[in-house]
Amino acid sequence: MAETRTPAAPRAMELYCPTADDWAGLRDIRLRSIANFPLGFFESFAAVLALTETDWRQRGARNTEPTSFQVVARTPGEQWVGTMAAFVSSGPPSYRPGEPPIGGPVRANLVGVWVDPSYRGRTGVATRLLGAVRTWVADEQHLDRIYLHVHESNHRAIRFYEKNGARPTGDYITDPHRTSERHLEMVLAAQG
Repeated sequence: MAETRTPAAPRAMELYCPTADDWAGLRDIRLRSIANFPLGFFESFAAVLALTETDWRQRGARNTEPTSFQVVARTPGEQWVGTMAAFVSSGPPSYRPGEPPIGGPVRANLVGVWVDPSYRGRTGVATRLLGAVRTWVADEQHLDRIYLHVHESNHRAIRFYEKNGARPTGDYITDPHRTSERHLEMVLAAQG
């Protein structure tokens, strides 16, 4: 069922790159994102809930590695209201734990995208997050494209990506939990 919402005005927020010490915020926003739209993530709520503080600190530490980037949008009151992440891989990633990389040309991959429902629409949160990822991919990784996978029923996200220049590649991956469903691959320019 489609959500109906009155478009919101831009709100005060800043972009922030979390690290290991931000483990509690990373955990909170991941749990909120999966609870809000489980079809968009390959991890289950139960699996994420079972992760320890050490696991979350390791995830946060990845953000200091040169081939990984995460940015969150937070309000002046420090509430995290959106997140996007990217990483570099050799060819398409498998997204399945323990599965070896597929191999191929180096590419940037957009993952972990979520914006709190009360900050969707014309608040500018998603656009600012995507802008930060695009800058990282272009300036730090010197790549010209960003690949992403989006659940075929997530029409709102597909429209957002298309509005920002993304186009379907024609490839897809099968959802690991619901094998009759697919995540469509799209690609967009690193420079918007």
